[in-house]
Amino acid sequence: MIGSISRSAGPGSAGETPALPGPALRKKAQWTALLLVVALLTTACGYRPASATRSVKGQSIAVETLVNRTTTFEVEQILTRALIRSLVEKSSYRIVQDPSQADVVLRGEILSILATPVIFGSETFGTAFLVTLHAKVELRDRRTDKILLKNDSYLFREQYEINADVKYFFSEQNPALERIAADFGSSVVSTVLEDF
Repeated sequence: MIGSISRSAGPGSAGETPALPGPALRKKAQWTALLLVVALLTTACGYRPASATRSVKGQSIAVETLVNRTTTFEVEQILTRALIRSLVEKSSYRIVQDPSQADVVLRGEILSILATPVIFGSETFGTAFLVTLHAKVELRDRRTDKILLKNDSYLFREQYEINADVKYFFSEQNPALERIAADFGSSVVSTVLEDF
């Protein structure tokens, strides 16, 4: 016959059910699956404990106050403090105030901060805003004047729930700015530690 497939009679055909694996084979398959899961869970996945650091022991770093190119009052102070706090928490760098005494210097500029509403609601306590922060970041070896890390278009985007009145979004007392600063500082420091 053209176009038909013929099967030969054998186990599993003509009403015969295939044999199920024996208990020993099932148990072996279960152990193999369990070992595979354990192996997958314990293999390195690129993350490291918060206490693990990549900076060289004893190296010092100075964080210059960021230059504020926005109209947001004193945002450079808040973001600079957040960078220093993240360096203290995530690295073994020794923080120094005087850049001339540091091994490396971290500097940058805040180019823009934009808060765009993404959820509108008159009945909800807060409104969600997408905050986009555009900055320049540079890490330079002070002794050799070599640029170790440079990003002229560092974009940081996060969504935050805040009070619905956008005119108070970036006031000094607004906790949303502190949350953004902490997230920004953590993000920049993670980039520095990964790339340097």
